[in-house]
Amino acid sequence: MKYLFDSSAIFKAIKENKIEVLVGNFTLELARYELGNVLWKSFVLEGKATSAEIKSLAKIVKQTLGVMNVLQIGCSEEEILEVAGKAKITFYDAAYVYHAMAKNLTLVTEDSQLLKKVTPKISASTLSGITV
Repeated sequence: MKYLFDSSAIFKAIKENKIEVLVGNFTLELARYELGNVLWKSFVLEGKATSAEIKSLAKIVKQTLGVMNVLQIGCSEEEILEVAGKAKITFYDAAYVYHAMAKNLTLVTEDSQLLKKVTPKISASTLSGITV
């Protein structure tokens, strides 16, 4: 089985040193920006990490995404908007859901609200619920 990881699941895999579950699996280019924003928030807004720590984490994120298949949303904006409207979720979340459906992948997310909304429609799980 192949998986599509959103940024919340990727970040948790990094924090729990479970990078092996990500290798050869999928994410969206969007995750790069979302993960960058998590690092920015921790450093700039919350002051939870030093500049050196953030640079180190950014390198880990870059290396992690390097072992994954990173998909572009391409020209799927209309389809993603349709998913967003039907499921009442953000465009960001709908992009993950759409690509999971289109590529027959199981969506992996730590977002419990997203899981509730999409589980009846697609195969979805948390990081702890998958085996590789």
